[in-house]
Amino acid sequence: MIAEENLDNKQTPNINILTINVISLIKGIMKQSVSSFKSYISDSYSEKKLNEDALTQIYIAQTQVLIRQKDYPFNISGQYKDIDNNSPGISDIYFYPNEEIASKSSLFSVEAKRLPAPAKDREKEYVIGSKNNGGIERYKTQKHGKGLNECGLLGFVEEKDFNHWNTSINSWIAELSKIDNSSWKNDEILSLEEANSDFCVLNSIAHRTNDDIHLTHLWVSLNNMSCVQFP
Repeated sequence: MIAEENLDNKQTPNINILTINVISLIKGIMKQSVSSFKSYISDSYSEKKLNEDALTQIYIAQTQVLIRQKDYPFNISGQYKDIDNNSPGISDIYFYPNEEIASKSSLFSVEAKRLPAPAKDREKEYVIGSKNNGGIERYKTQKHGKGLNECGLLGFVEEKDFNHWNTSINSWIAELSKIDNSSWKNDEILSLEEANSDFCVLNSIAHRTNDDIHLTHLWVSLNNMSCVQFP
């Protein structure tokens, strides 16, 4: 798109956030930052063990570098409390407008999850968990993403491969659709959009009480990196 090509040119700083497909740019920058994120943790933390919070923090920092390089009209931060829509949860990552007079409410919120979960009793936490803390579950119940039509999940794949997790997660959703079909539907399973050795992108919808939310799943392969803190 011409708008995206112009955004790559730092000679064009005055960009109206209302005239471009901001969500598309956000999802694009999330993919682009994977390479620098993986390189950074490999070079800087090869002797340390990184948990989910540390990985998320580093991912945010590396994504922010790219956003600034491209002069995009949004920024990224972590630990977002939605005071505008009174959503009860705190998102791990959120993107927000960086224009001076624009609202700082989230444009696109992201929940980070490890694959596998760090404990056996939390095995299905990417989908559903105790106290409404499953990754997809948070969006279904509007603990995250209230007032938004699109959000995302960031999966740190520490064991197995993308196909394993796609199959497992879809089987959990299919099972839930049978035992709790008032809350879960079989059409909420994930569909693969793109995959390579470093990351894959999947899409799904999550049914909420009054509408649906579209979810983009970005999974990053970390299963060959010694710095990752495995369960």
